Amino acid sequence: MKLAFDIGANRGVYSDMLLFTHSKIEIVAVEPNQNLEILLKEKYKNKNVKVISNIISDKKDQDVDFYISNTDTISTASIDWIEKGRFSDNRYGNYHWNSPIKIKSITLDYMIEEFGSPDLIKIDVEGYESKVIQGLTSKQKEICFEWHEEEIDNTIHCCKLLTNLGYNDFGFVYGQNLDGKRPDVYDCWENLKLLEDIIPARKEKFGMIWCR
Repeated sequence: MKLAFDIGANRGVYSDMLLFTHSKIEIVAVEPNQNLEILLKEKYKNKNVKVISNIISDKKDQDVDFYISNTDTISTASIDWIEKGRFSDNRYGNYHWNSPIKIKSITLDYMIEEFGSPDLIKIDVEGYESKVIQGLTSKQKEICFEWHEEEIDNTIHCCKLLTNLGYNDFGFVYGQNLDGKRPDVYDCWENLKLLEDIIPARKEKFGMIWCR
């Protein structure tokens, strides 16, 4: 049976896709928004999905500030995302974030100790991706993480961290990738054609980077 970590599960759309496309899979869904945690636990009470409500970060047992937005899909632990991301200037609507709440952190290493080595780690945490990856010290199977063109420096940092762990093949897709489609082409991260298509000030394009 396959095992997947859904980091930043939100309302479970990605986990739903995994359950639909894999007849035998176990999922650990991580969602620090406690209202969504309750929703997920009810939604998956008869499924092979364990829901936990920690922040995945670079260190364990830290109290991390988490900012819940009026649109829960852009809640984050990243101040940089709030201040500089595409939703910071109201070009897409009137978005705001509440005062932070403290959420206890764990790491990917801790998750692996608790639940086993995953076949897939999906990371969608609105600008906090590098902190999540810094909590991993061994190469697993596949990892995919969200990229936004205004956060290209963070994306490159993530790729460098993963390369140091032994990941050599990187590919990318545009958009939410809710069907789980893998890239058609893989290469070292420096050769990603994505890097030629980035205009940080535009703040429009996004997608997922896959690595193995």
